[in-house]
Amino acid sequence: MKRLTGMERRFQSNPGLQSAYREFMSDYERRGHMRQVNEPNDEAPVYYLPHHAVLKPDSTTTKLRVVFDASCKTTTGVSLNDALMVGPVVQDDLLSIVIRFRFHKIAIVADIEKMYRMIQMQCTDQRLQRILWRDSSDAPILTYELSTVTYGTAAAPYLATKCLKRLAQTGRSTYPHAAEVLEKHFYMDDQLTGTENLEEGKQLIREMQELMASGGFILRKWNSNCRTLLEDLPADLVDDRATFELDSSNSPVKTLGLLWEPRSDKFLFTSPKWNSETVFTKRIVLADAARLFDPLGLVGPVVVLAKIFLQEIWKRKCDWDDPLPDDMQSFWMDYRRNLRALSSLSVPRWVQFSKNLEFVEIHGFCDASDKAYGACIYLRCTSSDGSVEVNLITAKSKVAPLEDLKRKKRKQTIPRLELSSALLLSHLYEKVISSTNLQQTATFWTDSTIVLCWLSSLPSQWQMFIANRVSEIQHITKGSHWKHIAGVENPADIISRGMSPIQLQYQRLWFKGASLAVPGEEFMAIQQTKRNN
Repeated sequence: MKRLTGMERRFQSNPGLQSAYREFMSDYERRGHMRQVNEPNDEAPVYYLPHHAVLKPDSTTTKLRVVFDASCKTTTGVSLNDALMVGPVVQDDLLSIVIRFRFHKIAIVADIEKMYRMIQMQCTDQRLQRILWRDSSDAPILTYELSTVTYGTAAAPYLATKCLKRLAQTGRSTYPHAAEVLEKHFYMDDQLTGTENLEEGKQLIREMQELMASGGFILRKWNSNCRTLLEDLPADLVDDRATFELDSSNSPVKTLGLLWEPRSDKFLFTSPKWNSETVFTKRIVLADAARLFDPLGLVGPVVVLAKIFLQEIWKRKCDWDDPLPDDMQSFWMDYRRNLRALSSLSVPRWVQFSKNLEFVEIHGFCDASDKAYGACIYLRCTSSDGSVEVNLITAKSKVAPLEDLKRKKRKQTIPRLELSSALLLSHLYEKVISSTNLQQTATFWTDSTIVLCWLSSLPSQWQMFIANRVSEIQHITKGSHWKHIAGVENPADIISRGMSPIQLQYQRLWFKGASLAVPGEEFMAIQQTKRNN
């Protein structure tokens, strides 16, 4: 009787898994992405990859994916991933890409079909990607070599994204617009871009298809808030999903997802599918908090509550696996439950930016409390008819540093935390400008007169903590204006203190910046009148 492998014993209890696994491997071989090795016992160094199945029931294409484990150590104690150079990140970060995505009137998304498997490995490297496989327990075990970039190897993300970069450089003279999109508007295999009008959109789709095809790639799952754009595409390349998930990680763990709904052209939010724990520990809460995915900070006031709570756990010196005190158990249970209210929250994707606007202004706000500090940035668009549209672009928060007397770190005062929030706002502004190439000067608002005094003076006259931050803020925001705003009108006050999801969805101050909707000169006059009174 032939001995069964652990995977084959699993197949016996789950015939459906066995069928899907066989089909996946057959497809691999049919496409030429792996080939059988007739003489595996040669003298050159080789590496055998263990493999297993990862199920993704929510996927619209591949429900099962075979993952190859290049981190498995050999008899030498070294794995393939230990020996590989990972390579640098060559694409923009997700925040930059999503910020740019909000500036297009017509949004266009797509992804690359089997991106890794479209890239051929050098023949001399393929021997380091060997696997063992047989279709049934009655057949002999065969040796195969994977001939393409393999998911699970440390260098795979770099190799794939570097190929996209090189393709963009090659096609820049023939397809300039598509090359720019490929270079700056892709996050791994996901395209997040857009255009100003329908004609530009159709031209971009044609260019993207031709450019990608020249490199052996196929773009699929096309979607847009303008369905007319997709009429000329084959039906099998159009994505008919109602929502597009911006968390492009391949993790099977569901996060607080940021979704885009093309029909309404709005961002939606989904609550994580929590495990059914009845007793919370420090380890469980940390794992829960890691599943909150909000790259733009649109629900930052909700997420900051989790950050503050985690810091409180550290302050009370709770052990990793000991049950939290009753009051903390109750808080986290309520926090989990309240996140469900985010399902009724929606935020417009497009920030109303257009090349034909009369005025475009950037306004940033910062604030701090004794527990956290934060910053938020808005785009204010004025049309030729005088109408004003204001939208939150992005926001960020941090918890206040803990006191540590052993390291002679005392609790920071509110003015110093306010200065830290101003520095956070400066960095956030720098990110928005570098992502969008906007040339407009900005107006920054704080409710701290002390911070305004520091920023209006030479850094050299202050202590080192203040001087360093003032100098950096002045450098980043050179040419812009810092102004005072009343605390009750400061939207950053919300993110510095936190807010429940139920309250946040009714907060116009957070999403629209309140007084910013008033025409510009009137807004300044109103602020001046309030300060005088």
